[in-house]
Amino acid sequence: MAINKTTRTKMEKLIYETFEALDPSKMCADKYKNMFKKMSDVEFEKYFKTLFKNEDEYLILDIVDYERTVTIENIEKAAKILDIPLFEKVALPFLSPDSNTPVITKYEVPVGYIHCKRVQQFLRKKNATSTDIGMRSALSGQVMGKDKNARDSDQENYALVTLGAENILKELMGPRADDPVMKDQMYSHIAKDGYVSLEDLDSDVKNKVTLNTIDVFFMGMGITTDLVTPGLVVKKSLK
Repeated sequence: MAINKTTRTKMEKLIYETFEALDPSKMCADKYKNMFKKMSDVEFEKYFKTLFKNEDEYLILDIVDYERTVTIENIEKAAKILDIPLFEKVALPFLSPDSNTPVITKYEVPVGYIHCKRVQQFLRKKNATSTDIGMRSALSGQVMGKDKNARDSDQENYALVTLGAENILKELMGPRADDPVMKDQMYSHIAKDGYVSLEDLDSDVKNKVTLNTIDVFFMGMGITTDLVTPGLVVKKSLK
């Protein structure tokens, strides 16, 4: 569909009004006014057809922290101009066993786009990775030395916690980390059946090397924790 003069006028009016609502200083609106003013109708149509084809492209709002910042009031004004609801009832299908009858929030909640960023790395492709997990710390049971790049970083664990990936964390922090009992059971199931499930493994906090080591360190400082045993009872007493 070609962009005629009438359509162009409506598009520019909507863009300028939206940016003026978001930025009362009008600096962003003036930037686009100056940019579009230099474009012919053919150039304007080509610019927006290219923009519409790419989902990652959009008109950028320029802000300066503590000088020209976005407020919720400005966002509400812009949303009203664009006729975009900021609050909606949200369906949560993962909470219901029946996909045809999803759980829906009782009240309207804020909605919007979530910008998901990849975990930052120095290189997009690692030059070397470890295929062995044999070199481990006696204190923590974690891989170390030449095998340490086989471990999950703190940032990767933060990302998994944020995503709510509990089962992945149980696997990475259990049989594939410092729990020798779960690891032996995992290898045994894979060797015998060709597959394994977390439900088939015995997860006991007393078998977690790192937690037990930390608990001993705390005890050496005269601090009692519930990392391994509840209350003031130590593991030796329970046995």
